[in-house]
Amino acid sequence: MKYKIKLLMICILAMFSLISCIPQFNIGIGNDMSETENIVKKSKENGSIKKDSKSRGNKKVKEKREKHSNLKPHILIKTVGESLYDDYGNTLYKIEYKYIQLKEDKKEYEPLIKAFEEYNKEIDEQFADTRETFEGLAKEEKLNRLEGYDEKILKEETDSYIMRADKDVVSILNYKKYDYGASEKYSRSSVSFDTSTGNRLNFLDVVKDDKTFFELVDKRIYEDYEEINIQNPSEYVYSLRDSDYENLVWTISPVGVTVYFDTRVLGSDTDGAQVVTISFENNENIFEPKYIYKENDYVVPIVVGNMTLHVDIDGDGTSEPVYVDRVYEQNTETLHIFGIGVKIFAGLQNREVSGYFGKSYLIKKKDKYYMYLFIEDELKNLYIYDLEDLNSDNYDWSNLSAENIDFDWDIEGNIEKNEQIDESFTDIDSFSGESMCDILYLIQVVKEWFVGEDGKLQSDEIRGRVSTGPVIRTLTDIKCSVVDENGKVKKNTATIPEGTYIYPVYSDDKRDMYIDVKILDKSGVSSYTIGEGYGRYFELKNKEVLDYNEDCYRITFDVDEEYGSVSIDGKGLSEIFEGIIY
Repeated sequence: MKYKIKLLMICILAMFSLISCIPQFNIGIGNDMSETENIVKKSKENGSIKKDSKSRGNKKVKEKREKHSNLKPHILIKTVGESLYDDYGNTLYKIEYKYIQLKEDKKEYEPLIKAFEEYNKEIDEQFADTRETFEGLAKEEKLNRLEGYDEKILKEETDSYIMRADKDVVSILNYKKYDYGASEKYSRSSVSFDTSTGNRLNFLDVVKDDKTFFELVDKRIYEDYEEINIQNPSEYVYSLRDSDYENLVWTISPVGVTVYFDTRVLGSDTDGAQVVTISFENNENIFEPKYIYKENDYVVPIVVGNMTLHVDIDGDGTSEPVYVDRVYEQNTETLHIFGIGVKIFAGLQNREVSGYFGKSYLIKKKDKYYMYLFIEDELKNLYIYDLEDLNSDNYDWSNLSAENIDFDWDIEGNIEKNEQIDESFTDIDSFSGESMCDILYLIQVVKEWFVGEDGKLQSDEIRGRVSTGPVIRTLTDIKCSVVDENGKVKKNTATIPEGTYIYPVYSDDKRDMYIDVKILDKSGVSSYTIGEGYGRYFELKNKEVLDYNEDCYRITFDVDEEYGSVSIDGKGLSEIFEGIIY
């Protein structure tokens, strides 16, 4: 079903020649109607839209992760969203919350798993409360729209950052944006767990000398925020100590402990928010030794827009500020402001990167520092910059993003619901990432990655597991070979007959291109079309029947190095396959 939605989007855009990019960092979005709203209109005419589901697993991938990750827990982020539309398909409200899950199911992680379950119950309660509030406000909004008032969309969306996940601690920052009809606001919250016990950590469990800690915060905040007039953080937190700093927003990362002061906490609206990190380095005596990060290499998120870390990027013994800001443009006619990219700052250097949805990570490897920037434009891309020479043309680029492990989408009546589970990047020795396959376009290929000695991502895997791919029907006999579960050739020659339904399960993402496929029984395949002249497309009725650990048929393609075209014995893909999604 996911492919139907994508194809429908393409057709809508083609017919009306509308291309709309909605940035994550935008202010005053100018779109009259989203693509989803168009789908809602069509669904009301044609009946409900069937749920789409994507789910898969691979035992071998889990085994490799356990081997390379030094028993670190790996956190999955589950996004749950709900939108309500009026009778014209226009959005009334949108809710989106983040849940956390543990990828491993080992016995030693049972306390942490139970702690996550309790945390997720709290998120469920927050979600239900928000829905109840929005349902009441949406009724008023519908009446206001009928009376000709401007539309207001109710929103509450949360983004979560895993600041640290290792054998000692898991620390999470939640960034919530909300709009109840007046203007967009935000707030932050945090939670940290002891990995071995699952207990929630209080600030004083980690910072044993809070007086010295906040003296350092006072000093740092006026170095990072020179032009503002705000209250000293040490004065503000004085009243919080009796409650063990219950309402203080703080996280712990490999670098140190970070405290977050939202807008209007220390100063006025114009002063904005303040975020300060006190490093473990040279301050070991003020922290509980158990929670001080002891390894040399690490990854830590840098929240775009208001977070600065101080590290020695050039090895001269002096720390320089590293941060990432949003870049905006304003439409001269509508005056709407929208994000067009980000700017990376490292000491006196800076570099602008265009794109929309983006997350940035500071990597330390072999005493050198790198910026990993995951950002989207038309594709999901990863840029890797050496911060010692940020403006160098010698940077690394790849079509890579965190693996999307599961996806569900459904519309019933005027309510759209979606869920997805994504990998988080918390371990430089084990990261599951997916990239677009160059052979069959929308197919995503997943590999296990690690940060190499040169600071770039590397993989031990020759072939990648296909995470999203359509069912394909052969239009001709296809010569192939047979490979075992490890990708080794068992039989050099075989033939897949014309009219066979196949499903890609593995692929090579390099230029000697092939796909390893499973042959499907026709009874397990359903077909659909998006309109006259668009051909047929196919999907599995039940993806749980797939087994990645069996023999496959390997189809090898001829690649024109000059033009990049793919063929078999001189025939193009459209002559060989039916059901490819371009």
